[in-house]
Amino acid sequence: MQLLVHIRLDQPLILPINYNHILQSVIYRAISIIPDFGDFVHDCGYNREGRQYKMFQFGQLKGSYRIENRVIIFDSHVSFEVRSPEPLLIRLIADSFNYYGITFGKTQYHDVELELFDYTVEESDLVVRMKSPVTIYSTDPSTGKTYFYNPDESEFYDRINENFYRKYQAYYGIAPYKPLDILKNEGIKTRKIVTKYQSSYVTAWFVQLNLTGERKYLDFLYQTGLGAKNSQGFGMFEIV
Repeated sequence: MQLLVHIRLDQPLILPINYNHILQSVIYRAISIIPDFGDFVHDCGYNREGRQYKMFQFGQLKGSYRIENRVIIFDSHVSFEVRSPEPLLIRLIADSFNYYGITFGKTQYHDVELELFDYTVEESDLVVRMKSPVTIYSTDPSTGKTYFYNPDESEFYDRINENFYRKYQAYYGIAPYKPLDILKNEGIKTRKIVTKYQSSYVTAWFVQLNLTGERKYLDFLYQTGLGAKNSQGFGMFEIV
């Protein structure tokens, strides 16, 4: 399920350039209108092999902006998208934004327009373009060092498949019976992004990919996001 959020700004929205954690907190605050469910998503999520998956994703803020002194300033209008395979989560966010408005830090906005969609993927072969960059990584258990894979490495695609398997099992309780075929579209240039999320740096990629697999698996990824850190603002794609 998808929610498009449009905010008409009666005063400028001023955010740090790396604002993902702020937008994530806006979403957590919205779903906390049902405290038990909000606590479940924030504290527990859906677990598989010791990893937590929140089962939502959000895209980047869209709108006319300027950058001054390492802050990004939106003056008149801003929009963003949230997706989840869990309809309750999306409806809670919509209800909260509709009744209480949206608060970024100490600044509250009430002129909010919402669009709810229930689009499902009906194809088994997709060309997709990242709306927010995709990241995939591994962490060395002995050193704690994190390595971020890039689209020129075969393990980039293997790890995305492994991530998909864990997420799918965490949500549905059963494993996919076959992997996805994931290939980079060689005719489209990739773009590397390094983003600071709170105290950590995340390397991610804007890339165009060819995805082939069971329709229901591709639909699941459309709702949850591709790769890791979806609930931190990574991995949302659009179908080309």
